[in-house]
Amino acid sequence: MNWWLAAGSLGAVLALAGVARMLRLGGTQALADGDDAIRMAEALVSGFEGRVGVVAADGGRAAVASGPGDLVVIEPLGARHRATRFKSARIVMAHPEADGTKLALELQPGTVLRITVADAEAARAFAETLT
Repeated sequence: MNWWLAAGSLGAVLALAGVARMLRLGGTQALADGDDAIRMAEALVSGFEGRVGVVAADGGRAAVASGPGDLVVIEPLGARHRATRFKSARIVMAHPEADGTKLALELQPGTVLRITVADAEAARAFAETLT
């Protein structure tokens, strides 16, 4: 076995991994704000027109409301995002916390989504739109 060839191959693989990391290739892109969530929901769900969006404090999960009961939940799925539309969603609990706002959404009977949002104003507008 040629050790120089093995070392060179390993170096090339590590260099390519470093370039991919610098360019932020791979992995899910974090959502910055409600407007990003609205744009993504409208792109992923045909015929959906979002009015108010909220993004989780970590930027991974988001929810976009179109009107009373009409909701799209955006979740990371590998290097992409998955959007699921719910037509009869409702707010179960909404109360301000010291670090943001915690929302509990009943997506369908027996299925509750809890999301911690950093922007309390966006959370209030979201709750008003969904109800």
